[in-house]
Amino acid sequence: CSPRIGDGCSSAANCSVNGDRLCDTTQPSGSCIIFDCQPDQCPDNTVCVRFNPAQPRLSVVACMRPCASDGDCRDNYRCIDSMTFEDGLYAEVIDVTSQRRFCAADR
Repeated sequence: CSPRIGDGCSSAANCSVNGDRLCDTTQPSGSCIIFDCQPDQCPDNTVCVRFNPAQPRLSVVACMRPCASDGDCRDNYRCIDSMTFEDGLYAEVIDVTSQRRFCAADR
């Protein structure tokens, strides 16, 4: 069983042997993600999220684990919608065809 987007990690090797997924070690216990996604282009069962869209130079996009409730997320993560502010940072799901919530670190 291969790691999924949103799984814990300590290095990119924990996320993919093909090198197509990275480990975001800035998140608690790491998080497997795909950087630089395009709307509706993430792998199945993931959503493309833009962080800090108001400042394009500082904006980051990544495929994240989608969710319907906190129970869909791992420990220390919760299910948020695209209108939630976390530590002053705004994030939005930019997919058109996907659900509008994703797992994010509970800070």
